[in-house]
Amino acid sequence: MTPKLYGAVILGLPLVIVAWALLWRRQRPVFWFALALIAVALGYLMATGATDDIANRLIPNLASPPPIRAK
Repeated sequence: MTPKLYGAVILGLPLVIVAWALLWRRQRPVFWFALALIAVALGYLMATGATDDIANRLIPNLASPPPIRAK
């Protein structure tokens, strides 16, 4: 996976879990609207490159992993 996708997962997964925990049983249409808002926000952050920065800060060596040495 690319740093862009790692950053989206790092940001999006907790938001979806919180929305599910708070809204799934009581207000299902509001839950679906929250998912749509999360998707739009993640798309914006991916387009601006913010998810790359987040993933690279939280997972060092993600953009440039160490070289593999031949035996």
